[in-house]
Amino acid sequence: MIASQPMRWTQRGAALIMALLVVALATMLSSTLLFRQDVWLRQVETQRDLAQVRMIAGAGIAWARAVLAYDARISGFDHAGEAWAIKVPPSRVEDGEIGGEVKDEQAKWNLNNLLSSDGRINAANLEVFRHLLRQLQLPPELASALGDWLDKDSETAPEGAEDAYYLAQRPPYRSANQPLTDVDGLLRVRGFDLDVVARLRPHVSALPGYHRANVNTASATVLAALLPNMTPAEVRQLLVQREAIPFKDFGDLRTRLPRLEITPDPNQIDTRSRFFSVLIRARYGRAGITTEALLERQGAGWPAIVWQKYE
Repeated sequence: MIASQPMRWTQRGAALIMALLVVALATMLSSTLLFRQDVWLRQVETQRDLAQVRMIAGAGIAWARAVLAYDARISGFDHAGEAWAIKVPPSRVEDGEIGGEVKDEQAKWNLNNLLSSDGRINAANLEVFRHLLRQLQLPPELASALGDWLDKDSETAPEGAEDAYYLAQRPPYRSANQPLTDVDGLLRVRGFDLDVVARLRPHVSALPGYHRANVNTASATVLAALLPNMTPAEVRQLLVQREAIPFKDFGDLRTRLPRLEITPDPNQIDTRSRFFSVLIRARYGRAGITTEALLERQGAGWPAIVWQKYE
């Protein structure tokens, strides 16, 4: 009888330990389920916030299209003093914020202007691009490399590069023989590295087709390339003139130039723009988004979205 007492205590101890293990397991399972439920709820909330922030960003693009359409109805030329050019700082919306800006893409020089309608290189525009490269203290022979990349033939221009050069790279590839779709496409062209493209980016665009630069919005660098017989002081004078009174048309520009010897090319310069880029930054709840779009304005209707991308 006395020997059975320790056995009963042992059995009770084992039962107590088992009970504690069951409680611990149940607690662990409960915590895991609660944690997974919390993660799931957060994922649902994030997806909801992301959908909402996309709608807010889309509203920003729609706002830009509306402003540009209205501007086309009331103005015959484009300049930096118009409503579309006002940068909108981050503004509060319900549980979020939105801000952005519209830029005139024809304030830059269109790289695809190098191509003529027959797919060959336009000699006059090739020279303009050389002037632009010199303004940025970049090698002017880069113009020949880009010309070979764009044109439809396989003949290598002096200081240029065609398939023979690109097929020798690792990995090998061929020249595009077609217009650029974006400025980053320059990185595949001989001689255009990250530093070169970064220096060019503020002054060049890659618009579909041939498009003149807007003298009312173009930078001093672009204007100097388009008007190579103007001195730096005369270019600065032109910038001061347009800020006071924007140029209405090409004839207005001609009459206000400082010297008769300056002969701008009407095929290079305009006072009205067709392409604009829009950058919208939006936030809602836990989600934030940046969207960029290229808009093409034709007539007084809403501009078309050429492309749009999200980050």
